[in-house]
Amino acid sequence: MVGRRTCYAIAVFLIVFVLSPFGSPVASAEEPKESLGLQLDYAVASTLLTVVNVPLRLALCTTTNVISGLAYLLTFGSKPVARDASEAITAACSGPYIITPQRLRANPE
Repeated sequence: MVGRRTCYAIAVFLIVFVLSPFGSPVASAEEPKESLGLQLDYAVASTLLTVVNVPLRLALCTTTNVISGLAYLLTFGSKPVARDASEAITAACSGPYIITPQRLRANPE
């Protein structure tokens, strides 16, 4: 019998794969059209990387929050420590969690 975590991982993979775009919605006139196979490769790669990226980013964000909170408590709310903790949390927890095919392409948009 397949475990609950495995079923959850498969469900997340399928949801992200279905929701990931297979190409840019608007192609400019000077860009050569990508083949369907290449678009599918980007979609699959972005889905796999997102499935790996999201839990790792969540773990990093949680760990940063815990360590920053402990530093804040241990220094009795020192203003420089609070500022540094806030910057660390912002850096660790912000940014895109979902990796799109456009982010994987060689030419950034």
